[in-house]
Amino acid sequence: MRNAQPGLVDHGVPVQEEVEVERPRPVRGERLPSPAEPPLDGEQDVQESPGGELGFERGDTVQEARLLADADGGGVDERGDRRYLDPRLLPERRHGAADRLLTTTEVRAQADIGARHAGRLRSERVRRRLLIAFLAGVCAFGSSAAAADAPMEWWLHSIGADQATPPGPGVPIVVVDGAVDASLPVMSGRPNTTYLNTQVLTGRDDFHATAVASLAAAPGNNGYLGVYPQANLLVWDAGHGPTQIDPNEAVLGISTAAHHCPAVINLSFGGRIPTPDLQNAILTAVHNGCLVVAAAGNDGDRGNPAEYPAAYPHVFSVGATDENDAPAAFTSSGAWIDVAAPGMDVTVPVPLSQSSTGLAPEDGTSFSAPLVSAAAAWVWTARPTLTASQVAQILRDTARQVRPGGFDLQTGYGIPNIPAALTAPAPPSDPSEPNDDIVQVRPGALFPAGEPPLTTASRPSNRIAGTLLQTDDPRDLYRIWVPAHRVVRVAVSAGGAATARIWGPATLSVGESGSSRARDLKGRSITGGSAGAFAYADVELSPESDAASYVLSVTASKR
Repeated sequence: MRNAQPGLVDHGVPVQEEVEVERPRPVRGERLPSPAEPPLDGEQDVQESPGGELGFERGDTVQEARLLADADGGGVDERGDRRYLDPRLLPERRHGAADRLLTTTEVRAQADIGARHAGRLRSERVRRRLLIAFLAGVCAFGSSAAAADAPMEWWLHSIGADQATPPGPGVPIVVVDGAVDASLPVMSGRPNTTYLNTQVLTGRDDFHATAVASLAAAPGNNGYLGVYPQANLLVWDAGHGPTQIDPNEAVLGISTAAHHCPAVINLSFGGRIPTPDLQNAILTAVHNGCLVVAAAGNDGDRGNPAEYPAAYPHVFSVGATDENDAPAAFTSSGAWIDVAAPGMDVTVPVPLSQSSTGLAPEDGTSFSAPLVSAAAAWVWTARPTLTASQVAQILRDTARQVRPGGFDLQTGYGIPNIPAALTAPAPPSDPSEPNDDIVQVRPGALFPAGEPPLTTASRPSNRIAGTLLQTDDPRDLYRIWVPAHRVVRVAVSAGGAATARIWGPATLSVGESGSSRARDLKGRSITGGSAGAFAYADVELSPESDAASYVLSVTASKR
């Protein structure tokens, strides 16, 4: 049972855990100082907060504080002041810190969208509610097959999930969200489900995570079918009430998920201010071989700020579309969007206290993301030799274009097409990710072992193939060995779409400027001194190119 925070109503509804329960393993490591910053005021859905800054997604604005960062092999240790975790696992919990709360990327249809799109949506919502009521009656009489084939779940057809047979359990889907209610009919008794920590519901409105998990992997109970019904589903409760996520426990959840890679990690939450420790946890998961999928956010018609974690590099970001494949007005947009998926008027399971049918229509990129996560896990299970970056690229390459011309800021490369992704040729691999800067490749920095060096004393010359993507991965960095009294040169074959250069041994970041940059940036060659040393080969995509495949050559010679 949790410890309620001051000022919060603690409903304390326990979840009946009918499946395997796996306790998360404690993650070791030193904790860094975490000074708290002043909290921001709360707000409601479409109200503007003091100072003119709009709130994120469903409502309550966040409190800002630094997270605790640690890199110990598979994860980032994060101990927050929230209440869900077993205190035996978190003996050093902080109390009273002003943690920054991230909000779930859900738009409550009536409260938020209805006010702005009432004329366009009212008749459709009435039709949908009548259909939900009818289908609930059908399900009550046991005709779940008829319900599964009904147009209520139109989103399955949109991404091609009804045009192929999903596989059995394989690559896991990890939902890091609020509490999943295993007592609801759509999830009750679901096989292949692991609750990684205790699920604590906070009241009748706390159904966000259940909806997310059901869209991805509901097994067909009561006629409600997820995209990948037999998926291995792992669930981590990082909720802080029905609409908020505690980033401290989100970090711990992602870090725990990183022990299960390869896996697809779904993050249907976000905020406007980057939190480096959340980003580091994501980079750790990517480093371990996971694909991280995040909801883009719902502020497209409220200033369209960048939303995190969706806007971080190496995160597969998902916008929202409607039943006609048009981008939702609320969907956040930007160069960081990878694809879009249905997220408007999506029917999700809710408690009977919310709806007598147990189903209700909802809007938000929160519900687009799990459709893509499930599609990715399906494709990856069917094609297990692919890497996470290859799965992501296949989903981009095979997506149905929403608008002509290729990439679009609202819908990315289009709407995923599962049948096409199952048969498309494997794209080139992109090894050693993430490798964007020194901290990601140098041993003892973000990752204890760093990245293996491309060249060594016994192999001073080598080649490697990789890929670059302007919107997500425009740079690759490799450690190289510079032998004593030798000249090491780099060259890249990319048809002019990328350039290669060398950074010296003292480099702290490729973002250096001034005298540090003048000292460390060596150009295309570097000469070893009296003793050998490690330097860094940098391959960067040219600003004029959207993407490139390349071969980097590193050669050592006497002069």
